[in-house]
This record gives sequence, structure tokens and C-alpha cells, in this order.
Amino acid sequence: MTKPRFATKVAICLGCIVALGAVALVAHHVLSGQDVSWTAEQDDSLDILATKAAGDDEVAQPEEGWASRDGYIQLQLLGSSIPEQEIESVEQDGDELTVTLKVQDGPMTMDILLTEWRLTGGDVESVKSVTIDYGKGDTRRAPQCP
Repeated sequence: MTKPRFATKVAICLGCIVALGAVALVAHHVLSGQDVSWTAEQDDSLDILATKAAGDDEVAQPEEGWASRDGYIQLQLLGSSIPEQEIESVEQDGDELTVTLKVQDGPMTMDILLTEWRLTGGDVESVKSVTIDYGKGDTRRAPQCP
């Protein structure tokens, strides 16, 4: 029986190190919520979000907002009816969700339209804040609703 050469031993060790590094990188991305595929779907069946008023009363939220629901994030957007708001992407970084809207160029109507969105596919339970990127340097944190 022949003994493995030193070069063969080194090659095997380097292969193991590379494999372990790849496994650690994948685990890091999964555990940190990165590379999670969020999807956004407009859902007219969702009720308009509410916010707390005086005492325990709740009133309709007349602007953007979000709420964690059972298995999804509800996002409410405020915009014109023509063109309607479109979500380009949804990305999670730790406990923050960033929603990037498609930049709408051209004429817009002067009316105000609330649209309800269902965001699914990511780690809903870990989301603590939602930021909306309107494009052209305009980013705002959306208030959380009950």
C-alpha cells in the first residue's frame, strides 16, 4: 500500500476548507435573512390600515403604513390612480424591509388612491421596520399600524 503524497494531502485539506467556507456562507445568508425571495401582490380584499386615535379608538390610516399579519406583511401605499404605484422589489436586511417602487415618469392624476399590498415569502416575524424607496433619493420609513 502506498502512502498519499504531501501534495495530495494538502489538496484534500484545501478542498475541505473551501467546502466548509461555502457552507458557512450559505448558512450566514439564510440566518441573516438575506437572499430571501419576497413577493409583492396588490390585494384589494385587504382592509385599509387603521391607527390608534384618542383612547382605544382606531381610525383609518390616511397615508402609507404597514402591519405584520399572520404569514405576511400588509403594506398600504398612497399615490395617484394614474399611474398606480408599482412595487419593483422587496428586500430584507436583518429586521428592516425595504420596498422599492417603480419610478413613474410622465403625467399623474391629482386624486389620492390607497392601495393595499400583501408581501410574502420572507421572515415576517423578524420585520421591525419598513422603508419605502420612491426613487430619485426619496426614501421614507413607513409607520407601523396595529
